[in-house]
Amino acid sequence: MSTRHIALAGTFLAIVFLAHAAGRFTQIGGAQVAASIAIYTLMALLLGPELAWGPLAGIALGIGVLTMLATSSPFPLANIPGHGIAFLVACAMAKAAARRGEPIAVGKQLAIVVVTLVVSWTLFATGTWLGLSSTPFVNGSFNRLGFAFGQGYVAWWLAGFVGVGIPSLVIALILTPLLYNAVRPALIRQGMIEASAGAS
Repeated sequence: MSTRHIALAGTFLAIVFLAHAAGRFTQIGGAQVAASIAIYTLMALLLGPELAWGPLAGIALGIGVLTMLATSSPFPLANIPGHGIAFLVACAMAKAAARRGEPIAVGKQLAIVVVTLVVSWTLFATGTWLGLSSTPFVNGSFNRLGFAFGQGYVAWWLAGFVGVGIPSLVIALILTPLLYNAVRPALIRQGMIEASAGAS
């Protein structure tokens, strides 16, 4: 991992933190947007094909810790597996999708976004449920956007996915491809990343 990669990763991590913290103020009518997922999926698309798994695991830990510090969720530790592991899944998919010397196709970018978000929400929801299993939280009824989902883990997963997952997915499906196709050529010109896929 070169000093340029470190600088690029550090910049993205700072943006991830700010985007996740902004989620506290982007709640509209019961819906909340986690734009941080779009940012770290973008980072996976750019750095995943280039870096070995050791540095990527370090970045994943950084993402998990920073989103934990920035969150307003009732069980902050759930952010570490929720976002850290999701980033690694995105990296694995980016490595598989990248063709040497070519950018990742838009269709594959969108598929990576969808899988990353579903993995992220499922791990976060499961971590939160387990972390709060001894509290009244797990006995509550879950409602979102006027819909009653009932009680239990599945109801919690669905309510959160409708209120947080879907709005975040819409934003990520728009932002991630736009930013990837705009930022990647600029980073290549500046020598921040290689034009071809690198280490596996």
